[in-house]
Amino acid sequence: MSYQTILLKKENHIAVLTLNRPEKMNAINGQMERELAMALHEIAGDSDIRVMVLAAAGDKAFCAGGDISDTDPARLGTTAQEISTGLRKLYRDVMLPLYEMAVPTIAMVQGAASSWGFDLVLACDLRIGSEKARFSEGFTRVGLTPATGGVWLLPRVVGLPKAAELIFTAEMIDAQTALGLGVLNRVVAPADLEKETMALAAKIARMPPLAIRLSKLQLRRGLQTDFAAALDLAAQCQSICITSEDSKEAIRAMFEKREAIFKGK
Repeated sequence: MSYQTILLKKENHIAVLTLNRPEKMNAINGQMERELAMALHEIAGDSDIRVMVLAAAGDKAFCAGGDISDTDPARLGTTAQEISTGLRKLYRDVMLPLYEMAVPTIAMVQGAASSWGFDLVLACDLRIGSEKARFSEGFTRVGLTPATGGVWLLPRVVGLPKAAELIFTAEMIDAQTALGLGVLNRVVAPADLEKETMALAAKIARMPPLAIRLSKLQLRRGLQTDFAAALDLAAQCQSICITSEDSKEAIRAMFEKREAIFKGK
Protein backbone atom coordinates (compact mmCIF):
# COMPACT_ATOMS: atom_id res chain seq x y z
CA MET A 1 0.00 0.00 0.00
CA SER A 2 1.23 3.50 -0.86
CA TYR A 3 1.26 6.20 1.83
CA GLN A 4 1.84 9.95 1.56
CA THR A 5 2.45 11.09 5.15
CA ILE A 6 4.12 8.00 6.59
CA LEU A 7 6.65 5.41 5.50
CA LEU A 8 6.34 1.68 6.16
CA LYS A 9 9.26 -0.68 5.69
CA LYS A 10 9.26 -4.40 6.50
CA GLU A 11 12.46 -6.40 6.65
CA ASN A 12 13.80 -9.33 8.70
CA HIS A 13 10.57 -9.64 10.72
CA ILE A 14 10.72 -5.94 11.70
CA ALA A 15 8.23 -3.27 10.61
CA VAL A 16 9.47 0.32 10.75
CA LEU A 17 6.62 2.86 10.71
CA THR A 18 7.93 6.40 10.16
CA LEU A 19 6.01 9.66 10.57
CA ASN A 20 6.97 11.58 7.44
CA ARG A 21 5.99 15.25 7.60
CA PRO A 22 9.31 16.71 8.81
CA GLU A 23 8.52 20.12 7.29
CA LYS A 24 5.53 20.25 9.70
CA MET A 25 7.44 18.74 12.65
CA ASN A 26 5.59 15.50 11.85
CA ALA A 27 2.35 17.00 13.18
CA ILE A 28 -0.59 14.68 12.64
CA ASN A 29 -3.19 15.92 10.15
CA GLY A 30 -6.29 14.15 8.90
CA GLN A 31 -4.45 12.26 6.19
CA MET A 32 -1.78 11.03 8.58
CA GLU A 33 -4.47 9.90 11.02
CA ARG A 34 -6.07 7.74 8.35
CA GLU A 35 -2.75 6.41 7.10
CA LEU A 36 -1.55 5.56 10.61
CA ALA A 37 -4.74 3.60 11.20
CA MET A 38 -4.29 1.71 7.92
CA ALA A 39 -0.60 1.01 8.51
CA LEU A 40 -1.17 -0.25 12.05
CA HIS A 41 -3.91 -2.54 10.73
CA GLU A 42 -1.53 -3.78 8.02
CA ILE A 43 1.24 -4.50 10.53
CA ALA A 44 -1.12 -6.26 12.94
CA GLY A 45 -2.33 -8.53 10.15
CA ASP A 46 1.15 -9.51 8.94
CA SER A 47 2.16 -12.78 10.59
CA ASP A 48 5.78 -12.31 9.46
CA ILE A 49 6.26 -9.23 11.69
CA ARG A 50 7.72 -9.85 15.15
CA VAL A 51 8.67 -6.30 16.19
CA MET A 52 7.44 -2.83 15.24
CA VAL A 53 9.56 0.32 15.43
CA LEU A 54 7.85 3.73 15.49
CA ALA A 55 10.15 6.42 14.11
CA ALA A 56 9.98 9.93 12.65
CA ALA A 57 11.65 11.72 9.75
CA GLY A 58 13.90 14.72 10.23
CA ASP A 59 16.24 15.61 13.06
CA LYS A 60 14.24 18.20 15.02
CA ALA A 61 10.85 16.78 15.97
CA PHE A 62 9.52 13.31 16.55
CA CYS A 63 5.97 14.65 16.49
CA ALA A 64 4.56 18.04 17.48
CA GLY A 65 1.12 16.53 18.15
CA GLY A 66 -2.00 17.25 16.16
CA ASP A 67 -1.72 19.66 13.26
CA ILE A 68 -3.64 22.71 14.50
CA SER A 69 -3.63 24.18 10.98
CA ASP A 70 -5.86 21.31 9.81
CA THR A 71 -9.16 23.04 10.60
CA ASP A 72 -11.45 21.34 8.07
CA PRO A 73 -14.83 21.09 9.91
CA ALA A 74 -15.66 17.96 7.92
CA ARG A 75 -12.85 16.19 9.75
CA LEU A 76 -14.53 16.13 13.17
CA GLY A 77 -17.73 18.16 12.91
CA THR A 78 -18.72 21.46 14.50
CA THR A 79 -20.93 20.68 17.51
CA ALA A 80 -19.59 19.30 20.77
CA GLN A 81 -21.40 16.01 20.16
CA GLU A 82 -20.03 15.66 16.63
CA ILE A 83 -16.52 16.46 17.79
CA SER A 84 -16.75 13.99 20.68
CA THR A 85 -17.95 11.22 18.36
CA GLY A 86 -15.28 12.02 15.78
CA LEU A 87 -12.47 12.14 18.31
CA ARG A 88 -13.55 8.89 19.94
CA LYS A 89 -13.35 7.07 16.61
CA LEU A 90 -10.11 8.80 15.65
CA TYR A 91 -8.28 7.96 18.86
CA ARG A 92 -9.55 4.39 18.89
CA ASP A 93 -8.45 3.89 15.27
CA VAL A 94 -4.86 4.95 16.05
CA MET A 95 -4.04 4.71 19.74
CA LEU A 96 -5.75 1.42 20.58
CA PRO A 97 -4.18 -0.53 17.68
CA LEU A 98 -0.76 0.82 18.66
CA TYR A 99 -1.15 0.05 22.36
CA GLU A 100 -2.72 -3.37 21.70
CA MET A 101 -0.27 -4.43 18.97
CA ALA A 102 0.43 -8.12 19.61
CA VAL A 103 4.16 -7.81 18.89
CA PRO A 104 6.59 -5.63 20.86
CA THR A 105 6.70 -1.98 19.83
CA ILE A 106 9.73 0.31 20.14
CA ALA A 107 9.62 4.11 19.88
CA MET A 108 12.79 5.59 18.37
CA VAL A 109 12.71 9.25 19.45
CA GLN A 110 15.16 11.62 17.78
CA GLY A 111 13.63 14.98 18.77
CA ALA A 112 10.72 16.69 20.48
CA ALA A 113 7.58 14.65 21.17
CA SER A 114 4.70 16.84 22.32
CA SER A 115 1.05 16.19 23.13
CA TRP A 116 -0.22 13.45 20.80
CA GLY A 117 3.39 12.80 19.80
CA PHE A 118 4.30 12.10 23.44
CA ASP A 119 1.31 9.79 23.78
CA LEU A 120 2.36 7.81 20.71
CA VAL A 121 5.69 7.25 22.44
CA LEU A 122 4.05 6.25 25.72
CA ALA A 123 1.84 3.72 23.93
CA CYS A 124 4.92 1.77 22.83
CA ASP A 125 6.42 -1.00 24.96
CA LEU A 126 10.02 0.22 24.79
CA ARG A 127 11.37 3.71 24.17
CA ILE A 128 14.85 4.71 23.07
CA GLY A 129 15.71 8.38 22.76
CA SER A 130 18.63 10.38 21.47
CA GLU A 131 20.22 13.00 23.68
CA LYS A 132 18.13 15.54 21.74
CA ALA A 133 14.80 13.93 22.64
CA ARG A 134 12.29 16.12 24.51
CA PHE A 135 8.83 15.36 25.87
CA SER A 136 5.79 17.39 26.86
CA GLU A 137 2.09 16.83 27.50
CA GLY A 138 1.52 20.17 25.83
CA PHE A 139 -2.26 19.98 25.50
CA THR A 140 -3.01 22.15 28.52
CA ARG A 141 -0.75 24.91 27.20
CA VAL A 142 -3.29 25.51 24.41
CA GLY A 143 -6.39 25.01 26.56
CA LEU A 144 -6.96 21.34 25.79
CA THR A 145 -6.89 18.11 27.79
CA PRO A 146 -4.58 15.16 26.99
CA ALA A 147 -7.27 13.27 25.11
CA THR A 148 -5.03 10.92 23.12
CA GLY A 149 -4.37 8.63 26.07
CA GLY A 150 -1.84 10.59 28.10
CA VAL A 151 -3.98 10.79 31.23
CA TRP A 152 -4.15 6.98 31.24
CA LEU A 153 -0.69 6.11 29.91
CA LEU A 154 1.53 8.62 31.72
CA PRO A 155 0.61 7.66 35.34
CA ARG A 156 1.38 4.03 34.50
CA VAL A 157 4.88 5.03 33.44
CA VAL A 158 5.92 7.77 35.88
CA GLY A 159 3.36 7.48 38.70
CA LEU A 160 0.33 9.65 39.43
CA PRO A 161 1.95 12.64 41.19
CA LYS A 162 4.60 13.19 38.51
CA ALA A 163 2.07 12.62 35.73
CA ALA A 164 -0.17 15.25 37.29
CA GLU A 165 2.72 17.72 37.44
CA LEU A 166 3.70 17.14 33.81
CA ILE A 167 0.10 17.47 32.62
CA PHE A 168 -0.81 20.49 34.77
CA THR A 169 2.33 22.44 33.82
CA ALA A 170 2.88 21.18 30.24
CA GLU A 171 6.58 21.17 31.18
CA MET A 172 9.06 20.03 28.53
CA ILE A 173 11.51 17.47 29.94
CA ASP A 174 14.85 16.51 28.42
CA ALA A 175 16.11 13.03 27.60
CA GLN A 176 18.01 12.46 30.85
CA THR A 177 14.99 13.50 32.93
CA ALA A 178 12.82 11.18 30.83
CA LEU A 179 15.28 8.35 31.45
CA GLY A 180 15.16 8.93 35.19
CA LEU A 181 11.35 8.90 35.18
CA GLY A 182 11.15 5.68 33.16
CA VAL A 183 9.77 7.36 30.04
CA LEU A 184 12.88 6.20 28.17
CA ASN A 185 14.62 2.83 28.47
CA ARG A 186 17.85 4.20 27.04
CA VAL A 187 19.43 7.48 25.95
CA VAL A 188 22.03 7.33 23.19
CA ALA A 189 24.01 9.75 21.05
CA PRO A 190 22.02 11.01 18.04
CA ALA A 191 24.42 9.28 15.65
CA ASP A 192 23.81 5.95 17.40
CA LEU A 193 20.03 6.11 17.74
CA GLU A 194 19.04 4.11 14.68
CA LYS A 195 21.80 1.54 15.16
CA GLU A 196 20.92 0.96 18.83
CA THR A 197 17.19 0.81 18.19
CA MET A 198 17.43 -1.59 15.28
CA ALA A 199 19.88 -3.78 17.20
CA LEU A 200 17.33 -4.11 20.00
CA ALA A 201 14.56 -4.81 17.50
CA ALA A 202 16.67 -7.49 15.81
CA LYS A 203 17.50 -9.08 19.17
CA ILE A 204 13.80 -9.35 20.04
CA ALA A 205 12.95 -10.58 16.52
CA ARG A 206 15.35 -13.50 17.02
CA MET A 207 13.50 -14.61 20.15
CA PRO A 208 10.66 -17.20 20.05
CA PRO A 209 7.80 -15.05 18.68
CA LEU A 210 4.98 -16.99 20.33
CA ALA A 211 6.57 -16.68 23.77
CA ILE A 212 7.20 -12.97 23.21
CA ARG A 213 3.62 -12.27 22.12
CA LEU A 214 2.18 -14.16 25.07
CA SER A 215 4.57 -12.43 27.47
CA LYS A 216 3.44 -9.05 26.15
CA LEU A 217 -0.19 -10.11 26.54
CA GLN A 218 0.45 -10.91 30.20
CA LEU A 219 2.29 -7.64 30.80
CA ARG A 220 -0.62 -5.64 29.39
CA ARG A 221 -3.35 -7.65 31.12
CA GLY A 222 -1.41 -7.67 34.38
CA LEU A 223 -1.83 -3.90 34.69
CA GLN A 224 -5.59 -4.33 34.84
CA THR A 225 -6.14 -7.44 36.93
CA ASP A 226 -5.28 -9.01 40.29
CA PHE A 227 -2.43 -11.42 41.02
CA ALA A 228 -4.61 -14.53 41.08
CA ALA A 229 -6.06 -13.75 37.66
CA ALA A 230 -2.56 -12.98 36.38
CA LEU A 231 -1.36 -16.40 37.54
CA ASP A 232 -4.32 -18.08 35.82
CA LEU A 233 -3.47 -16.30 32.58
CA ALA A 234 0.20 -17.25 33.02
CA ALA A 235 -0.75 -20.92 33.32
CA GLN A 236 -2.80 -20.72 30.12
CA CYS A 237 -0.01 -19.00 28.22
CA GLN A 238 2.64 -21.37 29.54
CA SER A 239 0.63 -24.41 28.47
CA ILE A 240 0.53 -23.00 24.94
CA CYS A 241 4.28 -22.37 24.97
CA ILE A 242 5.22 -25.77 26.42
CA THR A 243 3.33 -27.57 23.66
CA SER A 244 4.57 -25.27 20.88
CA GLU A 245 6.97 -26.10 18.06
CA ASP A 246 9.07 -23.09 19.09
CA SER A 247 9.73 -24.49 22.55
CA LYS A 248 10.73 -27.88 21.17
CA GLU A 249 13.01 -26.18 18.63
CA ALA A 250 14.62 -24.04 21.34
CA ILE A 251 15.47 -27.11 23.41
CA ARG A 252 16.80 -29.01 20.39
CA ALA A 253 18.94 -26.06 19.35
CA MET A 254 20.34 -25.72 22.87
CA PHE A 255 21.49 -29.35 22.97
CA GLU A 256 22.77 -29.21 19.39
CA LYS A 257 24.64 -25.97 20.12
CA ARG A 258 23.13 -24.05 17.21
CA GLU A 259 20.90 -21.04 16.70
CA ALA A 260 17.21 -21.89 16.89
CA ILE A 261 14.91 -21.30 13.93
CA PHE A 262 11.54 -20.16 15.23
CA LYS A 263 8.23 -20.16 13.36
CA GLY A 264 5.91 -18.62 15.93
CA LYS A 265 3.93 -21.84 16.36
